[in-house]
Amino acid sequence: MKYGVVPAWTILVLFAYNISFAQETFSPPDEPQIFSYSEISGSIQIDGELAEQEWFDAFPITDFIQKDPDQGSPSSYKTEVRIISSDEGLYISAVCYQPRSQIVVKNLERDFEYFQNDLFGISIDGILDQRNSLVFQITPMGNMRDMQVIDGGDFNVDWNANWEAKTSIKEDRWITEMLIPWNVLRYPSGADELGIILTRNIRSRNEFTSAPAVPRAMTVYRMEYAGRLTELETPPPSTNIQINPYVLTDYRTMENGGVSETELDPKLGGEIKWGVTTNSVLDLTFNTDFAQAEADEQVVNLNRFSVFFPERRQFFLENYDLFSLNVSNWVLPFFSRRIGLSDSGTPIPIDAGARFVSQTSDYQLGMLTIRQREFGGSPASNFGVLRYSKNFSGQSRVGGLVTIRNDESINSNPAHNNSTFTIDGFHRFNQSLSMQAMLSGSYDDETEDGLGGQFWIGYSNNLMYIGLLEYYNRNYNPGIGLEILNDNYIMTSPAINLDLRPDWLPSFIRSYTPGAYAYIFNSSIDGAHLFSYAGFGLIDLNFQDGSTFYFTIQPNWQELDTPFFPVGIEVAPGSYQYNRYFLTYQTNPSARISGGVNTSFGTYYDGFLERYTFSGRVAPIPHIEFEGSYELTRIHDLGVNQLDEETHLFQFGPSLALNPRLLFSGLYQWNSSSEQHLVNARISWEFLPLSYVYLVLNSSLIDDSDPLQRLNQQQYIAKISYVHQF
Repeated sequence: MKYGVVPAWTILVLFAYNISFAQETFSPPDEPQIFSYSEISGSIQIDGELAEQEWFDAFPITDFIQKDPDQGSPSSYKTEVRIISSDEGLYISAVCYQPRSQIVVKNLERDFEYFQNDLFGISIDGILDQRNSLVFQITPMGNMRDMQVIDGGDFNVDWNANWEAKTSIKEDRWITEMLIPWNVLRYPSGADELGIILTRNIRSRNEFTSAPAVPRAMTVYRMEYAGRLTELETPPPSTNIQINPYVLTDYRTMENGGVSETELDPKLGGEIKWGVTTNSVLDLTFNTDFAQAEADEQVVNLNRFSVFFPERRQFFLENYDLFSLNVSNWVLPFFSRRIGLSDSGTPIPIDAGARFVSQTSDYQLGMLTIRQREFGGSPASNFGVLRYSKNFSGQSRVGGLVTIRNDESINSNPAHNNSTFTIDGFHRFNQSLSMQAMLSGSYDDETEDGLGGQFWIGYSNNLMYIGLLEYYNRNYNPGIGLEILNDNYIMTSPAINLDLRPDWLPSFIRSYTPGAYAYIFNSSIDGAHLFSYAGFGLIDLNFQDGSTFYFTIQPNWQELDTPFFPVGIEVAPGSYQYNRYFLTYQTNPSARISGGVNTSFGTYYDGFLERYTFSGRVAPIPHIEFEGSYELTRIHDLGVNQLDEETHLFQFGPSLALNPRLLFSGLYQWNSSSEQHLVNARISWEFLPLSYVYLVLNSSLIDDSDPLQRLNQQQYIAKISYVHQF
């Protein structure tokens, strides 16, 4: 390997084994643990109080085992879980013992951060494939988190289900009650078993526990470790239709170069979800609107890659991981932000769409079709995606993906077609060693055929992670996909990261996690070196309270065939070698007052670059939170003209919550490099489960010194979205 990366890793590995020779990453049990539950024919009031006799008659599950920090040890505080099966669904209660003064809840947002809160949760594998699960979690304050998990490690936190949960807090414990309806779960007809993993976080001790036990190196969603509920009487499929209509009023004002315009645009649309069977779901959408979606966060981009903005729109987030074949975000045959959004992020109306998903222990099938309206000079477009994946023993799978895009003719421009055909696979050799691969061909009316691919193999246990990631791109052009780097390249990225916990570490340090990585880019045409960079994490400390301190050295090698223009400064073609240094400190992020400092400095092409990022958070109670950050970038003596440049990026976001269902959130952003001020303010009220009222303000000001280039836009949105279950 180039640039002396492997010798550095060799030193790290030898050092690791010198100080820590035995780190157990245990295998799943030969026979799963059987969890006790009781059955009732009636119902239980969900209020977080456990007043019903049925709870006292149920046998408690108490054997929670630490995953981190002391793998295999009993939980520091007792947890009592009871499960009741009824005609309605699964009732779950948890009594989580700990003093009230030690309860930690960061804020009241839905889909909260897993590692920063006290929580109780249950993961359910309904089809018993031991690889996928539905997850339901709650904090002591009652905010809920639900998600889909694929292969124990791909998370779709934005999946939302219609379930109930309430909590109460006492002096020495907090209590939760849950009801997860049968029609939320996925299981085959006649199923009499479910796989489950129970989880509890004790954030004041930075402790993470589960029942049954799961190794520290794994996520708590690795369902091959799951226990079982057996001899269940699951109900047969029933009519399971959910309608979600919305009505919206959108009022816009715009001042562009001294010319003012106003527009009032009322809309009516919605979605229908039909549970065709207990493991198949059909979603229909019409006149789709995403006014409630959060705003993208601004960045000052100084590298050669495109900026990746994640999907935030609800319709596309559900089952997103089924259609996404990526290991990371370098090459994606399908990326939903190519639908209903322009390249600049401007919304494009969607007339209608449909998605069908079917999942069993043998296969996963997904189909998606969308009709995008002609808008603002962009043609009307039709999108189609087909996904199939076949499961094999040993938690392996092989599948394929087809995408089709048809842009209809507009004005004098002819119709345009693009398609991709992809095969992919995942294989888990054992609990620590996994491999994933993808090969995709693209076909386009206007460009030559292309080929893209990715390969990853990784080994992980309680001591280390070692992995190799490779990407290939040659004229690859996915019409509904994404390329972070629009070049013909082969990218090779080996990496190692250690998790060292020797006895000689001070008691306030939990682990020392040094690591190294490299990203090496060569031309897929002739093999010539394009650019490379590596990172050596010499000081990586994780403290017992959750705070961190990192120091990394990053050497860079760049070959420029054409000029490069970071923040508008011309850098001439040529060969460049420079070194960057990164220093980061983050205090306990779940504390009432927390903050972080991230600095980087060093040479940058033929100049010098220093960047300082300061972040802070104040949350006197979970109902009130203020977060902000400021990034200062200074460039010195860069480029053809040896220019200096300074940019500022400021972000501030207050959040106020009366309770977990009524929240105000705001985000103000100022980006000096684009002379842009952005405001996104939103009130969301969940007046019924998954039924919302949204009030949204979006404001954008480009404060150009030239009055003719000045752009000022305001958008006021009121939206009501109602869910009704049949």
